[in-house]
Amino acid sequence: MGKILKFSGNNIDRLEVQRRDENWISDKLSDPDSKVIVYNKSKVLVKKIFSNITLKFIPLGDIKSKGIEPKLILVGDLSGEIYLATDLNDFADEKVNTILSDGDEFIDCRTAGDELSLSQGGIISQSKSQLEWNRKNGFCGICGGKTNGQRGGQSRKCLTCETEMFPRTDPVMITVVSDGDYCLLGQSKGRLSKLNIYSCLAGFVDQGESIEEAVSREIMEESGIKVKNVNYYASQPWPFPWSLMIGCHAEAETNEINYDEHEMHSVKWFHRDEVLDALKESNDDLSVPGSIAIAHHLIKAWATKEV
Repeated sequence: MGKILKFSGNNIDRLEVQRRDENWISDKLSDPDSKVIVYNKSKVLVKKIFSNITLKFIPLGDIKSKGIEPKLILVGDLSGEIYLATDLNDFADEKVNTILSDGDEFIDCRTAGDELSLSQGGIISQSKSQLEWNRKNGFCGICGGKTNGQRGGQSRKCLTCETEMFPRTDPVMITVVSDGDYCLLGQSKGRLSKLNIYSCLAGFVDQGESIEEAVSREIMEESGIKVKNVNYYASQPWPFPWSLMIGCHAEAETNEINYDEHEMHSVKWFHRDEVLDALKESNDDLSVPGSIAIAHHLIKAWATKEV
């Protein structure tokens, strides 16, 4: 097995066989002992224990006892217990707060994923992605009819034309391009362009396109650099909202930068020593993404000659 990054490492059994039985699912979605991963406005509920946090799982019966009837999806089985997930964004904060105990807090999922164990970060990746997909697919893209969740939220079916839909994962290539002791990093337009943070170049894989072709196309579009020898490094689920980051390294075949000013704020070559200092947070002119992101590990692997 390759490198396991944040938001990977999910140990939950997704219950493929059991999901075929809608009656079984209905029982679990109403079982007061089922454990619920709770979100509110896309923030996840955690329990703070001194300086550490852990996901807070609330029995469904405890949530319903507060007068809350949540919309639920089935996440799976872990150690013989059933786990569900819900986002309570349709309920007033005053109502949501009634289920909280001392030390409970809703926090940003990026922050949670960085601080939680790998397995719990993986649970966030699965549950948040599925909740978002169900929320955004309440109507059929074919006829506009309403859709109904099936398989515990793992698919939806149009009530009018009976088209079935399944959760999507958007593949994104993200690449460090190297030329000897230099690597190519960039800043896309947005809030990070006001800082000194540079990252790997990245973009969505297009239809009818291999990973290698996507890497070559995106690097050329964003930087004007032609690449060769594309090598896969690792992947990372990224639940914002439902991407799969595919990390690669590639070698530069050309080195003259001609970046897309419509999409990119800046693209530069950085020497290995500059990058190593940035990884140590001792470079005032360059910062790189934190360890929650696959970009950090791609950059570090190149800088330390791991690859």
